[in-house]
Amino acid sequence: MDIRLITVKEDFEKAYSILNQREYPLSFYEYALKHDSYRNHQLLKLIGLFADDECVGTISYKITPCPHLGQILEIKEMHQLNIKGYKAMMDFIDEIARDEHCNAIKICKNKAERLNHSVFDRMENFLKGLLPN
Repeated sequence: MDIRLITVKEDFEKAYSILNQREYPLSFYEYALKHDSYRNHQLLKLIGLFADDECVGTISYKITPCPHLGQILEIKEMHQLNIKGYKAMMDFIDEIARDEHCNAIKICKNKAERLNHSVFDRMENFLKGLLPN
């Protein structure tokens, strides 16, 4: 298994494909925009777990400074296809915290919020909501 920072479109497509698109509120465009950490360092970073060049899990995180605890690793979203991918990602969270010099880890409940920057994004989300389950 290979774990790496997702930065190229092909990897974003593979990571987005493991999500349940009917329940996930963000479009592919919003998903990539949300994790564009190279242009804006305040945005989330996306790590992918790949097996045989197929994405089997993702970790979306950011580093938050705290005056009392130092830096906090905030895990915003975590998605996986199987329990094996989940275990590998949970083990990797410690490595991320160590590499980023974090003193604490905060894992948030999976909650992707809509960005709705443009009319096209809102229209896409509206149309996705009309699809039958």
